[in-house]
Amino acid sequence: IGAYRVVNSFVFLIVMMVMGFNQAMQPIAGYNYGARQFDRVLRVLYLTMFFGTIVTTLGFAITEFLPGLCIRIFTDDPELTAIAMTGMKLTFLVFPLVGSQMVTGNFFQSIGMPGKSILMSLSRQLLLLIPFLLILPRYYGINGIWYSMPASDLLSVILGVSLLIPQVRKLKKMA
Repeated sequence: IGAYRVVNSFVFLIVMMVMGFNQAMQPIAGYNYGARQFDRVLRVLYLTMFFGTIVTTLGFAITEFLPGLCIRIFTDDPELTAIAMTGMKLTFLVFPLVGSQMVTGNFFQSIGMPGKSILMSLSRQLLLLIPFLLILPRYYGINGIWYSMPASDLLSVILGVSLLIPQVRKLKKMA
């Protein structure tokens, strides 16, 4: 539980940066969508996805190459550090993709599609993660807990892409 908390604390630090980009995107996308300036809507979407992906990729790189440094921010207990090191590497496996998933959910909120936005927001941390947390540890032990997060992230990214591509095509036509 302590290692999970350490890993999730670092995840939260990275996610908060992406949330900042999302907060900046929302009024720009919403205003321009309402003004029927769809080229601007797409531009702010692409820029936010780019910067969100840069941040999550940077988070992945830091945890891949300096996991001990990340963990020592939160604890210096050797046993906890060893468990958290494994968890950190597994949790961040597909993290470069998470930025785009987070932006997608906020994008749908910005353009007045609350159903898709809610689905995206709930998919990663609730609809997918909890079932994986209940199932994967039965087969993979403690590593099943760590596998749950990248599995949830990957499936929520796939969901986001499947919802976003048709919307982007529609906006391009309207632009």
